[in-house]
Amino acid sequence: MSAYVVSRPIWRRFRPRYLARAAAHVRAGGHAAIVLPEERIDLLLSVDEDGKLTELGQWALLSIEQQRFRRVSEGPARGLATARVKRQYEGSVLDWCERDSVHPGTSRELSLDCLACGACCHDANVVLDGDDLARWRGAGRGDLAGRAYVRRAQDGKITLRFAASGRCQHLGDDLRCAIYELRPDNCRAFVVGSEACLSAREETLGIRDGAPAEPELDEAEA
Repeated sequence: MSAYVVSRPIWRRFRPRYLARAAAHVRAGGHAAIVLPEERIDLLLSVDEDGKLTELGQWALLSIEQQRFRRVSEGPARGLATARVKRQYEGSVLDWCERDSVHPGTSRELSLDCLACGACCHDANVVLDGDDLARWRGAGRGDLAGRAYVRRAQDGKITLRFAASGRCQHLGDDLRCAIYELRPDNCRAFVVGSEACLSAREETLGIRDGAPAEPELDEAEA
């Protein structure tokens, strides 16, 4: 299946004195950026029934090169996940909030078709494993593991070979993946509607989820 309907969290920013409002936004399905003194930023993210970060929450962290988070132990955000944003990624998080300022509510449904997009098929590092190679052999496409399509590093790691332009060689001019049914597990794991997906669509295709707009500040964001 290449077409998906995704419900993604809406980002909002809050000052610490409105932490209770931020927590309510997150518990209702959104994500929050808490803008602290000295303009440092803490993320406030939802967790699932097992107390683990939701998949879109995990990918939000990965998009800013973070993996660690902690559970809030007290106060109005108790039980939610939080993480301090690295300085170099604070602008990215604020941009998510600006992007989402045009959207109401706490979550937003998106209809995305991977075979009409191909944004994530540029400048990627797609590592292959034994299952990928076996899948190709089983489908009679052992040629996909040849030097024309893959790179083999001295440490034994095998990756897809991309064109000099940064474009995957299997991506056609119509933005359709020529080996979609046989695509590597690394490609299959890319989460549709994640911040990495939205960023790729904006950077590669110029498609921003909502027209750029100045944030509509309310008392919680002042």
